[in-house]
Amino acid sequence: MAKAQDKKEEMVVEKEIQPKKDKNLSSEKSFLESISGIGPTTKKRLEEAGYGSKEAIALATRAQLTEISGIAEKTASILISEARARFDLGLKKGTEFETAARSRQKLTTSSKVFDELLAGGFETGSITEIAGENGCGKTQIAHQMAVNCIKYFDRDVIWIDTEGTFRFNRIVQVAQAMDLDPDSVLSRITVGRAYNSEHQMALTEEAITTVPNVGLIIVDSLMAHFRSEFAGRATLAERQQLIGKHLSFIAKQTEMLNCVGLVTNQVSAKPDALFFGDPNKPVGGNVVGHTVTTRLMIRKGKDIKRTATLTKNPELPDGKIEFAITSEGVRDFKK
Repeated sequence: MAKAQDKKEEMVVEKEIQPKKDKNLSSEKSFLESISGIGPTTKKRLEEAGYGSKEAIALATRAQLTEISGIAEKTASILISEARARFDLGLKKGTEFETAARSRQKLTTSSKVFDELLAGGFETGSITEIAGENGCGKTQIAHQMAVNCIKYFDRDVIWIDTEGTFRFNRIVQVAQAMDLDPDSVLSRITVGRAYNSEHQMALTEEAITTVPNVGLIIVDSLMAHFRSEFAGRATLAERQQLIGKHLSFIAKQTEMLNCVGLVTNQVSAKPDALFFGDPNKPVGGNVVGHTVTTRLMIRKGKDIKRTATLTKNPELPDGKIEFAITSEGVRDFKK
């Protein structure tokens, strides 16, 4: 009976769906409600799959709508066409990009030399990746940046924790070193403990919709679950597709919210670099490499000493600096 109802509804949609002439109707009704011929079953399917707005549908593909929502291909085509007619797809003059670039901010690392390497710090509107071996200080940097976001941006933090590495007492130490009230700082950090890759993606999307005034999105670490769940070459394509979707969502949010995206990443050995260059490379392949704007490699030195190497940024030259991770947080390394 339910299947018959669904089929009947899709036939009605294909036959009767017509865009409204008034493009401002979406301000009074939801996008789906403003389209004639979209029945409750199709509407519910789309909304449950995350395609309830004109923005989401405009940026979707027909394959995504038909596969996830189970609607007819013709219906999907009409919906996408109408959504794109009502949504600014992003064609801009070069001067407009200049204006957007000027609105971006740099979040300090609390190390002068580190900031100089990045021309001021971690940039809003983009994703910075910090990669390195276990224990090199990736999560320590994330703790510092979380406190800095609250102090210097006066904005809140989302922290997606995939390995159980968030430590409230470390936030307390860093906050006290910066003369901030630890309880006030902790109250502005929303932490989601992710137990698998799907949970990780869902938590990120949920946090974006519920946390106001976001200045920093942290995923620590990006690849942990994907590496363990998608083992072997047979699952590589599916893994890369999901990683791409996850990172694309984060990248889109950093642009829309003009906030900092920070992902930490694991590394794997490069057999061909035993004698020349860094023997480690970030995991995740080209999907990660192409999506992040800035890539930093962190190496552990003696005691508190660390090395940061900038290997990718469209505006900055590659570079290498030494810094320190102390009990107070990220600082300049003093010889």
